[in-house]
Amino acid sequence: MRMIGAAVVALAIWFGTVPALASATPARNEAQARQQYSERLGVARDAYFKVITNNDRDADRRAHAALAEFEREYPGDPIGKAYHGSLQLLDAAHDWAIWNLHKEAAEGLSRLDEAVTQAPDEPEVRFIRAATSWHLPSFYHRKAQYESDFALLAPHAEEDARDGRIPPALAAAALNYWGQILVGRKDNASARAAFATAIRIAPQSPGAVDAGLRLRQLR
Repeated sequence: MRMIGAAVVALAIWFGTVPALASATPARNEAQARQQYSERLGVARDAYFKVITNNDRDADRRAHAALAEFEREYPGDPIGKAYHGSLQLLDAAHDWAIWNLHKEAAEGLSRLDEAVTQAPDEPEVRFIRAATSWHLPSFYHRKAQYESDFALLAPHAEEDARDGRIPPALAAAALNYWGQILVGRKDNASARAAFATAIRIAPQSPGAVDAGLRLRQLR
């Protein structure tokens, strides 16, 4: 394919069709920019999830550094903003100073809400807000909000994962959370479908493994 592409460009130059070459270059640059963005986001995302799995200060510092670098390169990006807000809430959970806890939590929630307002149709942004809010104490009053977020995510999770709009592991986790909400509503038939879809999307992911356990427990 590269040889064919090179031949086409060479022919375009030979026959003097410079506009065709000019129009191809921006498209190639745009693809490269998308690839670079995806790679940079992947680094920041991986660092963030290491905080959840490792739960130590070193992982937290590395996540902050990775997100700061991403946000410097892509200022105002809603996905970066969502991860930043979630990380602030994780920090607040480990802060014994009550004034710092409330300040950090308020800033984190504000960032999460701003990210969703900025990009309401971006599934990864909405997932990060919903999954973070799921683990907050009840006095934050976020239950209705995260249930609404998961209700929006669930019907499109498999398609969004297939189209690359959200990592498959996060899509599976979204369906696992949604299945749990449906169990709480006594809608076991819909919960089974949600758990089964989570397993189908990313069988080895933590969300899918947990969905498998819950599926086996359903009557």
